[in-house]
Amino acid sequence: MESDETYEMGVVRGVALSALVWGIVGMSVGLVIALQLAYPQLNVGPYFHFGRLRPLHTNVVIFGFTLGVVFAGSYYAVQRLCRAPVPSDVLAHLHLWLWNLTLVAAGVTLVLGHTTSKEYAELEWPLDIAVVVMWVIYGVNFFGTIARGASAACTPRCGSSVRPRSRSRCCTSSTISSGQSPG
Repeated sequence: MESDETYEMGVVRGVALSALVWGIVGMSVGLVIALQLAYPQLNVGPYFHFGRLRPLHTNVVIFGFTLGVVFAGSYYAVQRLCRAPVPSDVLAHLHLWLWNLTLVAAGVTLVLGHTTSKEYAELEWPLDIAVVVMWVIYGVNFFGTIARGASAACTPRCGSSVRPRSRSRCCTSSTISSGQSPG
């Protein structure tokens, strides 16, 4: 059994904690907008009315909470399945901070009304660029971990999250226990 010391667990914990915080924020905003529908007098000022808070709620729950859970789960699982740590701890932590900063900036711009007015694609172009950079960083770490684990006895375990599992004899218990290479 591998110890957590061989893997980058700091980013897994950070992303999981961030996802929890974003979930609480997003669902709290959802409660506020639900109350605003029931009690219209709760729509306050230009910034805190239903029309500005609803995009904030959907984006935070989808991209903060749900995507955060996906990031945490994939950072955790890919390292263990491939038996290799992420190639760059720095990139993993940069991904965590860029993701959180992009969400904060998105929240501010949505409440201020700076959007493209497209459902689920409301962010302005500078934030779109930050999202692309964040995904590239994540992809480098995710696929780099798979590549680092390519010498392990059962590589298809790692790639099963990105490609269909082959019907080879690679992952049989006899192949793993004997240390044979995939065949």
